[in-house]
Amino acid sequence: MLFITCFPDTLPPDTLIPRYPYALMFLCPYALILLDAKEDFWYFEYEKGFRKKATVLEGKMNKKRELSHKIRQIVGKLPLFPHDIDKLLKIAVKPSQDNVEILRLIKSDPGLSKELLQLARSYYGTAEAIETIDDAVRCMGVQPLVQLIGISYARSAIQEEFAALKYLNEYLDHSEDISIGCRILAEISNMPREQLEMYAVAGLVHDIGRLAIMVATNRTSAHVLGTLWDKMASVVHDEKVALGTNHCEVGMRICHKWNFSPVIQEGVSRHHTPLINSDFSFAGALIFISHFLSASDPSGDIISTLSATEVLAKLNLTEAYFDKARDIYKSRTEDNI
Repeated sequence: MLFITCFPDTLPPDTLIPRYPYALMFLCPYALILLDAKEDFWYFEYEKGFRKKATVLEGKMNKKRELSHKIRQIVGKLPLFPHDIDKLLKIAVKPSQDNVEILRLIKSDPGLSKELLQLARSYYGTAEAIETIDDAVRCMGVQPLVQLIGISYARSAIQEEFAALKYLNEYLDHSEDISIGCRILAEISNMPREQLEMYAVAGLVHDIGRLAIMVATNRTSAHVLGTLWDKMASVVHDEKVALGTNHCEVGMRICHKWNFSPVIQEGVSRHHTPLINSDFSFAGALIFISHFLSASDPSGDIISTLSATEVLAKLNLTEAYFDKARDIYKSRTEDNI
């Protein structure tokens, strides 16, 4: 009882000996033995808890490495495009490449010309009269036209390689919605036609990395919806913690493999993080804000979030312009229903 009174259990074991070593030996010959036993028990419990936490942490790290490896395998197994399409994209992706040379290459291949014409007509519907390659170039510009045929083959590959995803059509619908949003924002910003079309095309492929992650994590029965507006900033951080990567990084790797334009690669990479300190991505910002355009917001509070307001300012767009863009988006998407 005297030992317990002098040394309450609330004191950590390593503080006992330095305080009353001689008093302890005088009062109770067995106190030091008891104290040593208590210290051993405390350190054993501490070590057991530490080892348990270390085991859990190691398990999480192994799981992260395993999933990261599976994602890399999925990206690596994605098919390359046919030789003529791949060649065209490789030529177009060179910064110094002259559009005249790209156009000459297209016209020299009757099969490729026919395919591009059909694609351009399908893309614009009856809104534009497209009879020749020159008409298609007039409507879109050379670079967006080249990227569009790449997107067409990408979609075919996506439908084949990710067929296990039960709700794959949701991905396609969401991509088209974001593409419409990018086009509207670019129109309001009075961008040149070729730039406008390039950003609209980027919207069509912005979330491709999400598909690879869903297959790698065996979530093939989950809905393939776009990110909710209030999760735009946090989702990539959460993915990074769990997987060591995120769908933006994975998507950029896929776009690089398929030789898409650097503008498209940047848009895919930065569509959740268009503003990092002073580093601003215009392509990423258009796709980012397009997610807010398509969100249902009866209260009108969506765009008042800090990140969206800052990105709007960088795009030189006011909230009034954003409201106008939402009205246009609603009109165009309702017309398509």
